[in-house]
Amino acid sequence: MPRLVDHHERRRSIIETTWRLIADQGIENASMRDIARECGYAAPGVLAHYFPSKDALLLASYELICERTNERIAKHTARKRGLSALRSLCLEIIPADPLTVVEAKVAVSFWQRAQTEDALRAVGREALLHWRGLIMDFLTQAGHDGECAPLVDPDAVADELLNIMMGLHVTSMLDPDAVTGSRQRHLVERALARLGRKES
Repeated sequence: MPRLVDHHERRRSIIETTWRLIADQGIENASMRDIARECGYAAPGVLAHYFPSKDALLLASYELICERTNERIAKHTARKRGLSALRSLCLEIIPADPLTVVEAKVAVSFWQRAQTEDALRAVGREALLHWRGLIMDFLTQAGHDGECAPLVDPDAVADELLNIMMGLHVTSMLDPDAVTGSRQRHLVERALARLGRKES
């Protein structure tokens, strides 16, 4: 009896192989032939059953990175609120462990292409808007619970936190020896501590 193929798992496996190659070689150097070979296929045509083009594969790869980040955020903020939930959100976004470092390397590669590719830019923008909405909710909870002083400009606080996290993606790629996981977590804690000490 022929072995049943789990197409969802195979598709995800192709995407994760794509991540590894992009992280190791860069987005432009990860060819469909290289991806097929790493997946154990003799020819890149097999990939066409799942992704009609390299652009389609790259888009799916970026979407899955955002999806996995959101899954982790939902898991680690469940049954939390306020600054505790906000801290968990930040720690799932910054590239402070081996998994998120790989994701960040891939994401940063996509950001360059997103300057000219609307589909990639839309995925990134949607992720940022989702995270910003969560940050705003958690800030509201923190104020309601008395964890921080009333915020004159909560939008600016949310934007500051987002830019800290996105900036850490870039600086940790450029200087990983200095911008380590522990350093990133420290910087996030400093930003959150300011919320608890004074008006922002």
